[in-house]
Amino acid sequence: MVKVMIRAFIKNYQNIEDKHVREGYSVLAGILGIICNIFLFCLKLTIGYFMNSIAIISDAFNNLSDTGSSLISIIGAKLSNRSPDKEHPFGHGRFEYISSLIVSFIIILVGFELLKTSINKVIHPEEIVFSPILLIILILSIFVKIWMFSYNRYVSKIIDSSVIRATAYDSLNDVIATSAVILSTVIGYYLNISIDGIIGIIVSLLIIYTGYEIAKEVV
Repeated sequence: MVKVMIRAFIKNYQNIEDKHVREGYSVLAGILGIICNIFLFCLKLTIGYFMNSIAIISDAFNNLSDTGSSLISIIGAKLSNRSPDKEHPFGHGRFEYISSLIVSFIIILVGFELLKTSINKVIHPEEIVFSPILLIILILSIFVKIWMFSYNRYVSKIIDSSVIRATAYDSLNDVIATSAVILSTVIGYYLNISIDGIIGIIVSLLIIYTGYEIAKEVV
């Protein structure tokens, strides 16, 4: 599907050495990310309120932060393609690395926010309203993130973009986070125990570590 979009929206898409073509790839990936993440945010926020689940609501805001990451990737692509000037005789290519670093900081920040929420859920567990239909919808949302990981990784390989590569693995983190939320909800319902907080802590630490690894690579 993404290959069809590339052919449709990027002129001379095969000429990846052209900076305008590379910018087109980055902008397309960013726009798709914004559309998908806003959709997932609205979907998960609604489900979270219906099920009275802080974990699902936190996951929704995690997707909202990803919208910011996609916006940063677009801005980074635009700025890095500016023509050389007196202060930057070799161009503005380093803006892409700065954008990647910002994405990694956003991932780490989201991880810390989820960590605080998870610790609070361990101390003050709340009853979740179980709904099989809403859980099925959440499961389907995982496939959206898997597709996002797939197309971002594909685009990052084509144009060798660190910021899009960072966004791809951020999508993979969301797959893990949403899967953990679903698993903890099901286990908690059938075994009548609350493990949302414990799983949330594990997932948030994983997200923080991934953000750190991305930042280390960019630096």
